[in-house]
Amino acid sequence: MMEKKKKLLVKAAVCDTRKVSESTLAAYEKVTISCGLLLANRESRDLLGRCGVEIKAAQAMDMEDDVRVTSINGKFDIRPGQPVPAEKSYLMVNGRLDIAPGSEAQVKGYAGMTVNGKIFCPESMAPLLSNVNLNGKLETYPDGAVLLKGTAVLDRTFRLRAREGALYHAARRVVALAPDIGFEALAEKNVRFSTQELFVAESLAEAAVPLFGDQTDIQILPDGCALVNDSAVLDETLLRRFGGKLYVRGDLVLPGGCAPLLKQISYLRVEGTLLAARGLEDAVHSLDAVYESLCIVGGTLLIDRVNVTVSRAALEQAEDGLSVRDCVNVRFDPDVPADLIRERLVSLTDCVTVTCTPEQRAAIEAVARDVTNLGAGTDRADPADAEDTARIQAALYAL
Repeated sequence: MMEKKKKLLVKAAVCDTRKVSESTLAAYEKVTISCGLLLANRESRDLLGRCGVEIKAAQAMDMEDDVRVTSINGKFDIRPGQPVPAEKSYLMVNGRLDIAPGSEAQVKGYAGMTVNGKIFCPESMAPLLSNVNLNGKLETYPDGAVLLKGTAVLDRTFRLRAREGALYHAARRVVALAPDIGFEALAEKNVRFSTQELFVAESLAEAAVPLFGDQTDIQILPDGCALVNDSAVLDETLLRRFGGKLYVRGDLVLPGGCAPLLKQISYLRVEGTLLAARGLEDAVHSLDAVYESLCIVGGTLLIDRVNVTVSRAALEQAEDGLSVRDCVNVRFDPDVPADLIRERLVSLTDCVTVTCTPEQRAAIEAVARDVTNLGAGTDRADPADAEDTARIQAALYAL
């Protein structure tokens, strides 16, 4: 009896088919390729078509056989002094590519590039990137600039170290809230700044703003205000660290029982959503706060998790209600009564897959928002099909 052929499933960031043979394809019942970039030549394209290979590719490119492909996942730097590729090379970066000043020869040494992510380079280097396929963002900075962190927080030591006549670049923002920065002294040194946005204390603004370019977005904050550069939860630790004047660059969670803490806040701006526990509505509205949106949630909030199981006990213990937000897989135990879900589940928002019984579904749907899949769960793969399929997953795969 002839052995049954397997199917071949290839998943790769880059799939190189330039040297594929008919005997390789004939060894499988069916070949499926799913990739970000498919490399081919005229001969391989004809062969793939004749053999009925199923191809799902974001991009396809013809390339000479003698070109070597290098695939990088993550961050890759091109800098002066690096060896220029000795052979024809194509660079594939899934992440961030940093190109340093003075590395023109290294850039020209590549036969081509594909970057799925971000390229960060001096403005003068941008014209050299005409042979780059960029699926993402090109971010440049002024030539000769001194690079700071993406978010640069200034204090007194910056003034002491600043170079005469220097241009400083922060890719995202400069935070200037410390009272002793000394922008007058920086102006005397002819220091300038390049960045997308400036957060500056009100008493420093008049001296600081002239040192920044006209394209910089300027946010003037009251003296004593602190910048919280991520989502946060209002608790005693947050107030001890940052004080009662807050600018939050993300979401702010107001858990149940935090009403006394709200009385310590004299200034509040939230770039994202204010997630307030049920029962805090009046306290929130009494604040002089600015926020993108207000969402009332349960006193128990499950947020930013991969897997969440909602049990009967969890709902019974959540006397102020339970909310689930920004989770990937949410599963309701089958023994959770629909009436308990209606009573205690306050909201279920921005989740990918929610698995529940048919009896629970209507109660969950009543409070669900932006859920991709809601129901009994996806069907499991057929075990027989798994045995009959050879699966290959790689960053770079040569067929």
